[in-house]
Amino acid sequence: MIFQILCAMLGIISIFLIMLVYYSLKRITTYEEIILQVNDKIEYVNQQLKLIDEKGTFEADDEVGFFFEELKEIGKLLDNLFEEVEDDANSKKEEKKEE
Repeated sequence: MIFQILCAMLGIISIFLIMLVYYSLKRITTYEEIILQVNDKIEYVNQQLKLIDEKGTFEADDEVGFFFEELKEIGKLLDNLFEEVEDDANSKKEEKKEE
């Protein structure tokens, strides 16, 4: 009788944890897609700003130059964020192949 109760409790807890992991991964995927969209938009805006400012007059200006620099920094941070994750995954795969 105690064994059956423990099995039922374990089953209920397992189902709860599986659902928790599923919804957590779903939420993480949604956030990752949002971050990728923001990264794409920043890259697009950066390219358009470079087209507009071919001579560098806006970038040299103090107020507008600050905007240019901050936009570049945000783009670099987002690029580094996803490159590190990919690099970690690739290095783990290489370690497994060597073994």
